[in-house]
Amino acid sequence: MEADDIPGGPVAGAERGAEVLAGRDEQLTAIDAALAGIAAAGTSVLLRGDPGMGKTALLKAAGTKARDAGLRVLRMTGAEAESGLPFAALHQVLWPLLDDTRALSAEQRDALESALGVREGTPPEGFTVAGAALTLLAHAALRRPVVVLLDDLQWADPSSAAVFGYLRRHLAPLPVVIVGATRPTARPDDESHAPEESGDAEGLPGRVIDLEPLDERQARRLLRTRHPWLPDTAHHRVLRAAGGNPLALHELPVQIRRAAPDHPALLAAPAAADGTEPFDELPLGTRLGSLYEDSLRALPDSTRHVLLVAALGGSFAQRVSVLRDMARHAVTTPWTEIRRRIEASGLARFDGADGIDGTGGADGAGRAEGTQGLVVFHHPLVRACLVHIASPAERRAAHRLLARALPAASPQRITHLAAATVGTDAELAELLHARADDMAAQGGDAEAAGMMARAAGLSPDPATRCARLVAASGMAARGGRLRLAVELLAGAEAEARPEQPEPAAPYAFALAYTRLQLHGDPVPSLELLPGALALLASPEGRDHRACLLEPMLFLLLVVAVYTGDERAWDAVDRHAGDATEPVALCRRAWAGPPPGEGAPGARAGAAPTVGPDDVPRRLREAVAALPADRETPAAWLLLWTAAALDAVGEHDALASPFVRHHAYVTQAFIESLRAHDDFLHGRWDAALATARDGARTSAAHGYAFNEMLFLQNAGQVLAARGDDDALAALEPLLGQAARERNTLRAAERLHGLRTLCALAHGRADEAWDHARSLTALGEIPPPGPWFHLSLVDWVQAAVDSGHRPDALRHLRAVRAAGTARASAHHAFLVAVAEALAGEAEADQLFEAVYAFPGAERWPFPLARARLAHGARLRHRGLHGPAAARCRAALDTFTRLGATAWAAQAARALDAVAPRAGAGAEAAPSDDTPPHHPLLSAQESRIAELAAQGLTNRQIGERLGLSPRTIGAHLYKVFPKLGITTRAGIARALKETRERETPAT
Repeated sequence: MEADDIPGGPVAGAERGAEVLAGRDEQLTAIDAALAGIAAAGTSVLLRGDPGMGKTALLKAAGTKARDAGLRVLRMTGAEAESGLPFAALHQVLWPLLDDTRALSAEQRDALESALGVREGTPPEGFTVAGAALTLLAHAALRRPVVVLLDDLQWADPSSAAVFGYLRRHLAPLPVVIVGATRPTARPDDESHAPEESGDAEGLPGRVIDLEPLDERQARRLLRTRHPWLPDTAHHRVLRAAGGNPLALHELPVQIRRAAPDHPALLAAPAAADGTEPFDELPLGTRLGSLYEDSLRALPDSTRHVLLVAALGGSFAQRVSVLRDMARHAVTTPWTEIRRRIEASGLARFDGADGIDGTGGADGAGRAEGTQGLVVFHHPLVRACLVHIASPAERRAAHRLLARALPAASPQRITHLAAATVGTDAELAELLHARADDMAAQGGDAEAAGMMARAAGLSPDPATRCARLVAASGMAARGGRLRLAVELLAGAEAEARPEQPEPAAPYAFALAYTRLQLHGDPVPSLELLPGALALLASPEGRDHRACLLEPMLFLLLVVAVYTGDERAWDAVDRHAGDATEPVALCRRAWAGPPPGEGAPGARAGAAPTVGPDDVPRRLREAVAALPADRETPAAWLLLWTAAALDAVGEHDALASPFVRHHAYVTQAFIESLRAHDDFLHGRWDAALATARDGARTSAAHGYAFNEMLFLQNAGQVLAARGDDDALAALEPLLGQAARERNTLRAAERLHGLRTLCALAHGRADEAWDHARSLTALGEIPPPGPWFHLSLVDWVQAAVDSGHRPDALRHLRAVRAAGTARASAHHAFLVAVAEALAGEAEADQLFEAVYAFPGAERWPFPLARARLAHGARLRHRGLHGPAAARCRAALDTFTRLGATAWAAQAARALDAVAPRAGAGAEAAPSDDTPPHHPLLSAQESRIAELAAQGLTNRQIGERLGLSPRTIGAHLYKVFPKLGITTRAGIARALKETRERETPAT
C-alpha cells in the first residue's frame, strides 16, 4: 500500500481493485469537470481542509487522471522551511519548463531566471515574474494542456502565492488547470498569524471546496474496507477518536493493531460513559500528530535526528545526498543503517536514484543530476510531529547542522543560524537586518518583517532592538500582516517605555495604519502623521523620507476623504508640494485646488499645479509611466485618484503592480474599489456579491475599515433597488459606528442613500427631507468626496416634491464649482441633473444626455433620465416617444434588478402604451421589442421572455417577481393572444401585433 493513498481515505472498488475516495464525490466531480474542459477553458480548484482530510490523495487522483488523459503535470509541495524565501514554491512548478524559454522576451527571461535563482541578479517584482510565468505556461500548453498541482499551499511563500493568484485570474483562455490544496487555519507553529498571511487566502482564491469530516456512514465504510480485521467491539472506539478524519481512520487501527498484544483492552468494547477512552485525552489540535509520536520515539536518537534535519531543512535537506553528508558529520551510525531503519518504520521513503549503499549503487554514477533521490515523508503530519516532539536543544542542533551544510551566501543559511542561536548575537542580527532590508527593497515586505523581527530578538542593545522592532512593524504593515505589526509595535513600546519608540516616523506610520485597518480608527493618523511628515522634512528624518513620504500622504488622503477632518487636509497641503505628481493628482481629484495654489513664492521643486481639466489626462500619463515590474507607493496614490474620478475600471492595469501584495487587507481594498466600479457600470449582482462576501470576510478577519468599505458598496446597490429593510440594517455599522469612529463621510453617504431608496418607491417628500438635511441649498460641501453621486438624487427629490427653484439654485452652485470638469462620470451626472431640473419642454437637455459620449456606460442614471423624459412627453400627449423612453427605462431597470424602479417604469408605460401608435410622432428606434397592443407593459415583457424559452422561475428572477406571479400573468396573456400553451407565444405575439397595430 502506498503512503500517498492514505490521506484521502481510498476505498477498494468493485472493479479491478479500483480505488475511490470515500465521501469525496463532490471534489472528484469538480476536478473531473475541470480536466474534461481543459481544452475549452482554463480554471482552478482549491481544496481546503484540515490535515489528513484527503487533500494530497485528491491531488494524486487528479495527477493520475491528467496523465492518463495525456496532459502534462507540474507539481509543487509547500514546505515550512521555504515559506519565507521569495519564489521558492514557484521554482518547483516552473523548473521543468526552464529548458525551453523561447516564448519569453529577454526581459521576462531575465526576470524569471533571477527570481528562481537560475542566474545572478536582483529578483524583479511580481508583475514581471507573474507575466513571465503565465507566458511560459501558455507556451508549454501549446504542445499539450498543462495541469498544475499545488500541495500544502499554506506553506507557499507569499511571493509565489501571489503569482499563483495572478495565474488563476488569467487562466480562462489557456488549456491550463490549477488544482491546489491548503489548510484553513493559521500555521500550527504560530497560532497568532491571521488568515491574511496564509497561502490559501491569497495564493489561489478560485473555486474553493472545503473537505469536511466524513459522516458516520462514510467513515464506517472506509473503516470496514481498509481494516476488515478490526473487531466490531473496537469500531465505535476508532470512529469516536477519528472524528471523521480519513487519515485517523486509517492510522488508528494500525496503531491499535501494533499495541494490541500489550494492550488487549484496545480491541474491547468502549468503556462506560463515565470511563476514559484511550484517545479522549488527545487535544483536538494535536490528535493526528500524536499518532506518529510513539513510532518516532521508537527510532534510535540518531535516526530521529536525521529525520528532524530533513523536516526542518525543506527540499534542500530532503535530497538524499545532502542528508547523507549531514548525517555522516552529525551521528556515528552508518548511513545504511539509518536508511534501513527509516524505511522499516514506514515514516518516510526514499525515491529516486540513490542506492541503498548511499553511493548511488552500481549504476548510480551515470545518472543525471536531476534524478537524485529524495526523502519523502509518509505524510506532512510526520514532519510536523518530528518538530513538535523535538526538544528546543534538538531543534537548535538540527538548525546548526543545516547552516553548516548550506553555502555561505545562501539566505537559508542565515535563517537556520538565527534559529540555532540562543540569546543575542550582534553580528548575526546585522546579517538578518541587511537581508530583511534587501527583501523589503525588492517589494517583499511580508517576508522581510519576520526576518527583521528575528534580528531584533538577537540584538543585545535595547535601542537597536527597539528600532528593529519598529522597522519590522512597518514592513509588516506595508506587507499587510497587520496582526504581526501590532505585536511588533507592542514589543517596541515595551522596550522604549516610558518613552515613545524610535525612530518616530516609522512608528507613527505603522501605528496609524494598523489602527485604521483593524479598528477603523482614524485618530492616530490625524494625531501622529502630521508631526511625522514634519519630521521627514527635517534632517533627522532624511533616512526614512524616501520610503515613507508617499505612503504617509496616501494614508492621510484616505483618512481625509472619510473623515473630512481639516487636520488631514492641512497636513497634505503642507507636504504635497514636496512630493511627486501622484500626490498632487490625488489631492486635486478628491478636494480640488489647495489653498494658495499658484501663488508667488511656491516651493522650488514642488509638484506641478494640476488644473481641473488636467486630472484625467495626467492620470493616464502617470499610470503609463509606472514601472510594470514592481509596486510603488505612487501606484496606490494613482489608484485612489482613479477612485475619485470613478474611473477605476478605466485603469484596471493599476492593480497589476499589486500582484505581490498577497495580504487579504490589500486585496480587499482593491476589490472594494472594483465593486464600486461594478455598481456604476450596471454590474449590480457582481457588485453586491463582492460587497457582501468582502464584508463577511473582513468582519471575520477583524478588518473594520475594509468592512466599512464593502458595506458602503452593498448599501449603494440596496438603495438603488429600493430595499428599505436591508438598507436600514446597515445603520449600526455604517451609520452609528462610522459616526463614533469619526468617519463621518461614510455616515453621510448612508444618509444620502436613504434619499435614493425613497425615490425608488416614489416617496418624493421623504426623499426631499433626507436630501436637504444632507446638503444645504445652493452649497457644495467642501471637500465633498461623494457629493456628485447624490446630485441626481438631490435634484430629483427637489423636483418631484415641488421644489424645482431649489434644484435650479443648487445646479448653479454646481456649475460654479466646476463639478462637471472633474471626470466624464461627473459631467454625465451633472447633465442628467440638469435635464431633470429643466422645464417641461426642455427636450434638448434630455437629448444631450442621450448623446453624451459613452452614456450607456452608466445605465442607471441614463434609465432614470429616460423615465423622467417619458413622463414629460406623456403629459404633452407625445405617447409614442414617451412609450419608447419608458420601455427602454423598464428594460434597464429589469436587467439591473431594480424592481421598485421597474414598477415605476411599468406603470408609466401602461399609461401611454395603449395610445402609443395613435399619434403622428414616430417613436425613436430602440432595441427593446415594441409594446404589444393587446397586453399591459408587464404582460408584454413577460410574454416576450416566455417566447424566448425562459421558465417562470427564470423570468421571475429577471423581473424580481415570484414564479407564481409570472404564472398568473401568463394565465391572462394566453386568452388575449388566443392560445392555450406556451409553445404558441412567439408566433401569436408576432401575428397579433401585426393585426392590431395600425399601419403607419
